[in-house]
Amino acid sequence: MPAQLILLIILPLIGCLFSLTCAKKTQNAYNVVLFTLFSNIFVMLNLFSKLDIQSSSLQLRHSYEWIKEFGLRITFGIDAFSIILLLGIYISVIIALIGLKQKDKNNKSLMLLALYFIWNITGFFCAGDIICFYTFFAGMLLPLFMLVGLFGYSQKISLYRFFIYNFIGIIALLPAVIILYKFFNGNVMLSEITFVNMNKRIGMLVWFAVCLSFVSKIPVWPFHYWISAVISGLKNPLVYVIVNLSPLVGIYGFVRFWPLSVPESIEILVPIIEIFSIITMIFIALIAFVNQMFFYKIFSYTTIYYLLFLLAVILPTDILKMNIAYSCFIFLIVTASLIILDSEIKEKCDSLNCDYSAVLHHSPKCATVFCFFALIAMGLPVSSLFWSNFVLVSAIFRQNFTVGVMVMFSLSMTAVVLMNELLQMFTKSESSPKPIKIEDISNRELIFWIFVILILVLSFFNPLWFLFQE
Repeated sequence: MPAQLILLIILPLIGCLFSLTCAKKTQNAYNVVLFTLFSNIFVMLNLFSKLDIQSSSLQLRHSYEWIKEFGLRITFGIDAFSIILLLGIYISVIIALIGLKQKDKNNKSLMLLALYFIWNITGFFCAGDIICFYTFFAGMLLPLFMLVGLFGYSQKISLYRFFIYNFIGIIALLPAVIILYKFFNGNVMLSEITFVNMNKRIGMLVWFAVCLSFVSKIPVWPFHYWISAVISGLKNPLVYVIVNLSPLVGIYGFVRFWPLSVPESIEILVPIIEIFSIITMIFIALIAFVNQMFFYKIFSYTTIYYLLFLLAVILPTDILKMNIAYSCFIFLIVTASLIILDSEIKEKCDSLNCDYSAVLHHSPKCATVFCFFALIAMGLPVSSLFWSNFVLVSAIFRQNFTVGVMVMFSLSMTAVVLMNELLQMFTKSESSPKPIKIEDISNRELIFWIFVILILVLSFFNPLWFLFQE
């Protein structure tokens, strides 16, 4: 069993080595990346079938002594929560890869950096101790920065902000790691962090550093600007999907570090996080109304949902963790699908010099698939996203009624924005002349999208439908 866990972690790294040997301007590196991702999905499903779904502790652990004199014992492990998120990440990246243009599929550097990022995020979600956790957390910055810098086409000032804010998170977490290492006289398991007994002053320093580190990954004010500025300049859908995974890293960090019984040293941080999250949610929802870019409306949707997950994570209960996982799983797939479909539609609009309505009106298969994913994003009850979000919002209402009202307002605003956008597209399309022949999605692409939709629909009845456990 531990061998399978190690295989899950090293497969992306092996894929990187194979990608290095591939010739440039060929699709070989692209094929290596796809093969690696699909192979790891099979490994995940095999591991998942052996997990105790009811247990919240890390399972299938694999440990070894690194530097015994310094108490550096490296540990890897997974639970149902981490592996569901990894499945969502892998499927969303596969969707982005399949939707790439041919010239991007032939770009060896793009494939290599994407796979290197996947290796780091896989190790991050499988880390069982604080040293591994921090190493992979810091390791994600380099491929992320290079992907945005080389293929994101963002302005330099946005790129610098992107680097600085992410680097702040890495630096902020370092003193917390050092202090926890000192308290335990060696490496500490992630599951033991919440039981560390520290005095109020030290505890305030540690938890403030932890919060700053993970909040800097999430688009909450004042950190919301760096990701919006970068995303507005992204042209490559794969890079967009990968950048969109960055806030998930912050959410997962809060899940692993945030204690169920909030100590006195961080009680003041809870209302601060709630206030800033609510302000950001409402602000982003209102901005989405006036912004004409559908790309920004997707950004608004993802931001509000990430903040919903953040508010659910800091609730004083552990029973919501699997609901957050189910919601994130569908959320990642829906977001990646909307990004890829929007990119394809926009490309046709630019090449034919027409608007969205013309393309959708004369591409019935594409329009149907696009609308379906948009309706799921609005809250259509056909996936586990609907039920899980209902549970999360209900829990927020029970904890703080005012915060719950603001969350519902923001979610409703997002749904209205998406619905209004769809209505405008199809209302205009009735009178949109057909500029020239517009190619609809192929039957092969349609089968792929139907398969993705089937994954979402089956999750409505059982989020873990793909498991066959006794």
